[in-house]
Amino acid sequence: MSVIRLLIVDPDDRYWKAAEADMAADPRFGQVLRVRSHEQALLACHSVQPTVAVVNLTVPSPGTTELLRRLVEGTPPAGVVAICESLDDGELSYAVGAGASAAMARTAPLRQMIGSILEVAAGRLPIQRDLSERPLLLSRLIVELQRRLRGGQPSSDSCPLTNRELSILDMVADGHANKEIAAALDISERTVKNHMTNILAKLTARDRAHAVRIGIEHAWICQDRWQLGGALGMAA
Repeated sequence: MSVIRLLIVDPDDRYWKAAEADMAADPRFGQVLRVRSHEQALLACHSVQPTVAVVNLTVPSPGTTELLRRLVEGTPPAGVVAICESLDDGELSYAVGAGASAAMARTAPLRQMIGSILEVAAGRLPIQRDLSERPLLLSRLIVELQRRLRGGQPSSDSCPLTNRELSILDMVADGHANKEIAAALDISERTVKNHMTNILAKLTARDRAHAVRIGIEHAWICQDRWQLGGALGMAA
């Protein structure tokens, strides 16, 4: 296997501070570059031409889709290791749909992260192991792929949101403000705002009202809670 050109797209200094030094000293890595945003990564793709890219998907941005497309379809193409918050069915489905070759939880130890990077660089797809351990999710993804090949509309099973994000979106539809959601879930208001940023990005929604409508249209959240005129007084 030739040396790996690694591009890391993640602002988390705590996780990568020691990791970058270890990989830079590892002869299997010819180049290790970390950037903090998807926008910076898009600029770096041409100069680095990464073999593997580790991309933080826990905080998607409008540039996420374009970055992943550029990496997967580039010349040469790069294998993508997706970093997810908890790697539940929703996040794993999101990683698969994004074209990732591997998916890692944010809490994964460094040795596991390096192992996945090496596997992806060798052309293997560790994400297949995750799917094989979740037959229900795998069957849903197959159904979704078949639907797309037929040109059908999104199915109710293809939700890209995590269980926590769905809970928050459901509470938004029920008329709760961020402060109320934070208190109900025993998390900070800032965390709720971060989750809402994720929700809007994953659903390509313009605002909270649009996200709620998407959730209802796909039967991801309960339609009975949506009153005519919109929750929270949001415009239709």
